[in-house]
Amino acid sequence: MKKDLLLLSGALLFISTAMQAQAGNVGINTTTPGTTLDVNGAITNRETSVSVAANAATIPANVTQIQLTGSATANIAITAPAAPNAGQRLIIYNNTGGGFGATLNGFIISNGQAMEFAYSNGGWRATNNGTGATATTMPWNTLGNAGTNPTTNFVGTTDNQGLALRTNNTEKVRVTPAGNVGIGTTAPNSKLDLGTDVASAKLAVYNDNAGTDFYGFGLSGGLLHFHTASATPTTAPDMVLHSNGQLGINIGATNPTANVDVNGTARIRNTPLLAAGNGAAISIPIYQDSNGNVVKTAPAGHGNVMSGIVTAAPGVSTLLVGNIPDGSFHRLTVTVANGCTHHAVVEFWVAANSTGGTAIQGRDGFVSVSGVNPPTFSETQTSTGVSWSGLPGCADGGNTANLNYTMFIVASGGGNYQLNVINNGNVSRAYSAVLERVGTY
Repeated sequence: MKKDLLLLSGALLFISTAMQAQAGNVGINTTTPGTTLDVNGAITNRETSVSVAANAATIPANVTQIQLTGSATANIAITAPAAPNAGQRLIIYNNTGGGFGATLNGFIISNGQAMEFAYSNGGWRATNNGTGATATTMPWNTLGNAGTNPTTNFVGTTDNQGLALRTNNTEKVRVTPAGNVGIGTTAPNSKLDLGTDVASAKLAVYNDNAGTDFYGFGLSGGLLHFHTASATPTTAPDMVLHSNGQLGINIGATNPTANVDVNGTARIRNTPLLAAGNGAAISIPIYQDSNGNVVKTAPAGHGNVMSGIVTAAPGVSTLLVGNIPDGSFHRLTVTVANGCTHHAVVEFWVAANSTGGTAIQGRDGFVSVSGVNPPTFSETQTSTGVSWSGLPGCADGGNTANLNYTMFIVASGGGNYQLNVINNGNVSRAYSAVLERVGTY
C-alpha cells in the first residue's frame, strides 16, 4: 500500500512539473501555454489498420489515423461512422494493392496517398485536395495516378476557357475551348497550328539524338521546306513548295520558277505507249527551251506521233494506222521484215485533207541486203505501191516479191482518215508504221 502511494505521489509530482495551468490554458512541456491546450513537442495519433474486403472498408469509431491494407480490384468504398463532435480529425492512408483509389463521402484518396478529413456539418470533409463532394476532386500527381476513369478524370477546364501548358514559366502549348491546339501561338486557328513565326525547322518527323539527321518540314518566306536526312535542319531543303503552288526539287531554298522546277535529271519509269495499236492515240513530244522549261512543240499538232503494228495476209487490205485528223500533213515510216532478217524501211509523205486533197507518195527506202536497189513506187493520189528489184527469196517461204506492198489512205468516217496496207507478197508479214505530223493546213 505504501509503495503504491509513493508511486502515485511521484507521478503527480511529474505531471505537475510537466503540465502547467495558466488562465484556463493547459500546457504540456511548457510553463506558458498560449491556447487551451499547448503542447511543446510531437503528438502521436496511433494508426489503426483496416483491411479492404470486396473493395470496401469500414472505419471503426474513435480512431484518428487509418491505414487501408489488403488488395482491391476496383475503386474502394469507405464507410466511416459519424463523429461524436464536429471538428474531429481523421487521416486515411490508402496503402492497398491493385492501384485503385478509395472514396469517402465523394472524395477520392489516390493509391499510395493520404488525405485528412474533418467532421463538419454532419459529414466527413476533405481538408486537402478536395473542393467538393464529387469524383472530379482527385488530384493529378507528378508521379502519376492510378484507378482513373477517362470519362470523369482529365486534365483541363470545365468552363469556356482554354488550357495553357508552360515550361520555364513561358507558355508553349495552348488548347482553345473550340479544340484547336497551338504550338508557338496562343490563338490557334486550326486543329493543329504551329504559329506564324518563320523557322528553318518547323516540324520534325524524325531526328537523331544529336539533331543531325533531320527529316521534317520548315518555313521561310512563303515556302514550305521538305527535308530528308539533311545534315542540319538549316541545310538547304530537298524540296520546296511555294504558296502559289509551284514545286521545286533540289533547287535549294529559292523560289521555284515553274509549276515544277527540277534542278537535275527527271526520270519517268515504265511510261505506257499512248498508241494502243493502229493509231488509237496520239503521243505529243515535249522539248526543253533555253531556260530549261519543258514545252510542247509549235505549231499546234506539229510533232504528234501515231503508230500501228499489224500482220497482213497476202492480198488483204489491213488497217495499219487510224484516227488521222483532217487537215494534217505527215511523214510516214513503214518497216517490214522476213524470216531471213531482211528489213525493208520506206518513207512516205501523207496528206489528210478533205478540202485541199488527200494523198500519199513514196519518198525513199532501202532493204538491209546487199545488191537490192531502192524501191520503185507505183503512184496514184491515194495509194503508193512499193516494189523491190533484186530481192532474194527467203527460207520462210517468201519469193522475190515477199516484201512488196501497197499503202492506201482512205476516209474512215467522223472526219478522220486511216492508212491501210495490202501485202503484195506470197506469205503473211508484220508491218510497223510510225506517222509523225509535220504540218497543219
